[in-house]
Amino acid sequence: MHPAANQYRKHQMSTSTPAQLIGLLYDALLASIRRGAEALHESTFPLANEQLVRAQRIVTELRCSLNFEAGGEIAANLDAIYDYVWRQLVLANTRREPAIALQCLELIVPLRDGWAQALLGQGAPAERISA
Repeated sequence: MHPAANQYRKHQMSTSTPAQLIGLLYDALLASIRRGAEALHESTFPLANEQLVRAQRIVTELRCSLNFEAGGEIAANLDAIYDYVWRQLVLANTRREPAIALQCLELIVPLRDGWAQALLGQGAPAERISA
């Protein structure tokens, strides 16, 4: 990553609210899954592994952010989705199948979009949660 982009990302993360950070995690997750699937498709397996493992770490971070006391059933449902996505990312990586990784996008995109809509409803700046 370019040093200026790194600096921008650090600034963005340090000035974001916890809710906005979740949006950033979703965006980073989607980008990693896309890059991983593309690398699998191109048989660039070291890059695919790097990106899919990064995606797994982000999913783990999203799971750790869940508040089961306040979130109740919604948090439990998200946890189940995150668990499934994490396992599918491992499967995509070990089987070297981009289609499995792309299926994870189908689960995460609506979550990210819903999160973005919720933030916009709270007056969050759109540029911080765009794809």
